[in-house]
Amino acid sequence: MLVVPEPVEGLLTIQLLIPTPFSRSLAVEVNDDTIVASSWASVRAATEMPKTKRGSLAAEVVRQVSAYAMKRLVVFDLPLDLSGTEFELAVWRAVMTIPFGISVSYSEVARAIDRPAAHRGVARAMASLQYALFVPAHRVVGADGKVKGAAANSMRTRLLAFEKRK
Repeated sequence: MLVVPEPVEGLLTIQLLIPTPFSRSLAVEVNDDTIVASSWASVRAATEMPKTKRGSLAAEVVRQVSAYAMKRLVVFDLPLDLSGTEFELAVWRAVMTIPFGISVSYSEVARAIDRPAAHRGVARAMASLQYALFVPAHRVVGADGKVKGAAANSMRTRLLAFEKRK
């Protein structure tokens, strides 16, 4: 895990690069009390893990991502600094309730937030998401059960396969 401190608007933001078994590392930005953003990075993380303060959010993020990768954690319990439109927030919160190993369609998410005709809006909200893995966008698929709007070898496809594998 690579840790790079970076000041942001009076808060110290730390950038973590966490290795995963999915051929990419998870890049996570955290400040003292929330995750600011996360995305998949094609670079592999350093093998030597720098020390993080025990009990810190950074240490907890590393612990939970590692537990997820070993299928010992199926629901993340981490504070996210979600910011977006009211619609986007409703979509992301609904997606966060989708259980590990289950996929639902964009239309099902739209119905869950009482906007049954808004499946395209749900797709746009998912595309603007800046919280890879922590808001499980990979669990939202097309009505035919296939991953839409992503390359065949995307992280969404890999994560779905990982979660469905016994």
